[in-house]
Amino acid sequence: MPLVKKTERIIRRHELLAGREHVLVAVSGGADSVALLHVLCALKKRYRLIVSVLHVQHGLRGAAAEEDARFVRTLAKRLRVDFRQKRSNVKALAKRRKISLEMAAREARYAFFRECARALDGPGGVVLATAHTSDDQAETLLLRLTRGAGGTGLAAIARRRKIKGVQTIRPFLDVGREEIIAYLRQQKLEWREDASNQEDRFLRNRVRHEVLPLLSARLNPNARGALNRAADILREEDAWMDSLAAELVGQCLAADGSLRVDVLCEYPLAARRRVLRQWLHRAGVASGPIAYRQLDEIETRLLGRRGSGSVQISKAHDVVRRYASLLVVERSGDAEGGAPFRGRIALSGETLLDPPGLRIVAGEGNRVIRTRPAGVGVLPARASICRCTVGLRAVHARSWKAGDRIKPLGLRGTVKLQDLFVNHKVPRAERDDIPIFECKGEIIWIPGYRVASGWEVTARSEGVLEISVERT
Repeated sequence: MPLVKKTERIIRRHELLAGREHVLVAVSGGADSVALLHVLCALKKRYRLIVSVLHVQHGLRGAAAEEDARFVRTLAKRLRVDFRQKRSNVKALAKRRKISLEMAAREARYAFFRECARALDGPGGVVLATAHTSDDQAETLLLRLTRGAGGTGLAAIARRRKIKGVQTIRPFLDVGREEIIAYLRQQKLEWREDASNQEDRFLRNRVRHEVLPLLSARLNPNARGALNRAADILREEDAWMDSLAAELVGQCLAADGSLRVDVLCEYPLAARRRVLRQWLHRAGVASGPIAYRQLDEIETRLLGRRGSGSVQISKAHDVVRRYASLLVVERSGDAEGGAPFRGRIALSGETLLDPPGLRIVAGEGNRVIRTRPAGVGVLPARASICRCTVGLRAVHARSWKAGDRIKPLGLRGTVKLQDLFVNHKVPRAERDDIPIFECKGEIIWIPGYRVASGWEVTARSEGVLEISVERT
């Protein structure tokens, strides 16, 4: 079976699987995902994989969607693999979030994928496999090119990356749709056709049915291959430039987290934009892409002249120039803090708190974690606590409240959290989402800051409790 061998070569070459993983295969019932499921089942024994099928009904296609679900469920049963399904009202989600149906459908899928990835496990970890092909790659590159994307956007679809907290692989990214159809027919395998894939009201369908065939007929018979090669080149160069930009961020970053304008302006324009993008991500302003318009506005309004000024960068934050520095500050009156939360954490295992979307892992350790504080509330963060001081008492993670105080290790007396947030320039909108760790009515640790005095690990401590916390 040529497609199975080709996919295995791709997996080995790009190190998509190490073996013993629990692979969650996103299967819509279409040709690409059906072929991917069959190929991974064919490789299951070789890689000692556990395979599960995930299927999402978007609530858009009525009876046809029900038939798709039945088809995928039957397919999973025939292949003797686990089947999991989720129904989602994508229209309602799109209306509520004010986004397109395509974007809402993607969000619904990945929310379900993340939910399954948390619930399942495997000796080699959990990965999600999606059936993106070389045709999808070419289409994505063209779509992003017409939107004016830069190098990061034009790198298009990655073979392996973490999406919404789920490690995701694309074993078919070097495989064309024609190869997939040939394989299915050769193996006499059935699949479902989604009628919406023929509707030209979707922009991707117009690229698929009109633009790419025109390019292949009039410019280059191997236009898809050329576009995929360009995406590969751009992805490698983008990763390299990001590593260079990370070094530059360190050179112009001040102790309080602001950017030194004089140092930043010594860099070429392309480098400045990458530095700004990385700095904003580190500041927690945005988890997704930052628009070119915003970077250009910072460039022209804040770097191009002396004095002060501000640029709105999100609903809750502005980038402000104050003399020789750029800072991220909370937008006055535009943002509200998160809802209060409190939860007891497992002292041996994982705890998920939602809201505010935290993953906390605690367990016995054998050393003191020595890391430089990244900043009050900056996640991910890790700490070591004296296990014997905790004893059998419960440890809770909660939001802060007025009057809270901590006795920081290495300092005299106590510090009010309100003053701590102000002194460390923590935006008001972010304070309510910072987990405060408490035991016996005392604050024992603030992530990104310090362990409290009296809870630290010493030479006389009997045991170490390691705690790590990250956003989900």
